[in-house]
Amino acid sequence: MAADCGCSLLGRPASVAGHDPSAAQERFLRLRDRTCRHPGCGQPAGRIDADHVVPYDCGGRTACENLCCLCRTHHRLKTFARGWRFALLPDGTLQVTTPSGVTRTTRPPGLRDLTAQPALPGPRRAEVPTVEPPPF
Repeated sequence: MAADCGCSLLGRPASVAGHDPSAAQERFLRLRDRTCRHPGCGQPAGRIDADHVVPYDCGGRTACENLCCLCRTHHRLKTFARGWRFALLPDGTLQVTTPSGVTRTTRPPGLRDLTAQPALPGPRRAEVPTVEPPPF
């Protein structure tokens, strides 16, 4: 995602002091993430939990820079299974590392890695055949 513009409509909602995200933060997350952010999961954002990537109990803030959408299954995996590591980058990219050390990355829809996913070429112009006028 691009840097915040400072506009209250387009910018990220402010962080909150407690554990539970504000309604504005929940809306922002659902619009940004669209689905569960765990690699390979497509659970719609309407059925997810707003999860602290750095746990709240470990000093993680309740801010959009530390929250992402996870379905209940993957939220529990992150919270209770040993050895899983989650990291949320400033642009909204989520890196998930398994206990065996395999790292997978997911990005919010519309955000792509320009080096790994170059833009598609534009539409090709249809070539109009040159037609000779009739001889009469």
